[in-house]
Amino acid sequence: MCRSFPTTLRGAGREWFTRLPTSSIDNFEQLSSAFLRHFVGRQHPKRPVDHLLTIKQGERETLRSYVKCFTQETLDADDADDKVQLTTFKAGLKSREFVVSLAKNPPRTMAEMLLKAQKYMNAEDALATIVDEERPKKEGRKEGRQT
Repeated sequence: MCRSFPTTLRGAGREWFTRLPTSSIDNFEQLSSAFLRHFVGRQHPKRPVDHLLTIKQGERETLRSYVKCFTQETLDADDADDKVQLTTFKAGLKSREFVVSLAKNPPRTMAEMLLKAQKYMNAEDALATIVDEERPKKEGRKEGRQT
């Protein structure tokens, strides 16, 4: 089994195997233990689902930033189903307009929630663009009045 094991490896596993010192493994049990210690020890355990309740949108945090953070954290959560994700996502929101919209027409799935969030993120981006375009005009007007 020790001789056929390397034929099943690719990438990092094969590289690890080829770097083992010559005659450092005497049997398959040692080989499998060494392999598990090297690769399984690097894995991060999944977080409990209730960890999602700790994710809150900051007072000045954009919806886009919150969605990005929340979706990343759901990947690390253990078995977070749609209902749990919906509940914890809404619990962490600070955006009043978005919360009102969700109350009027609640999404049934996380996919629907993310679609609604995308529309609000697009609106935030459009408003930010308008504000950015108006700033230089206002500053130009002030300078014109002072001369």
